[in-house]
Amino acid sequence: MAQFLTPEAAAALIPDGASIGMVAPAPMAVVRALVKRGARDLHLVGVPTGGLAADLLIGAGCVRSVESSAVQLGESGFAPNFSRAAVDRSVRIKDST
Repeated sequence: MAQFLTPEAAAALIPDGASIGMVAPAPMAVVRALVKRGARDLHLVGVPTGGLAADLLIGAGCVRSVESSAVQLGESGFAPNFSRAAVDRSVRIKDST
């Protein structure tokens, strides 16, 4: 029989400072669990881009750096936390276009 991890257990396996490949759609329950536990210094790699999950993690102060061709919310427009972090340089950004 298959065993499944809870979102909290999956988030606990991701240490502070880890590099995380972000896919769309992202496992939002795990993203919320990372925010809830106060993850720090994550390096996000958008595959191929980052979206809502990346923007939430940035807004919660969990992210040190982002490597992606874009972080956007599709028809909803720019990702506000990513945009703010890009302007104030609170998150290191590597353009992967």
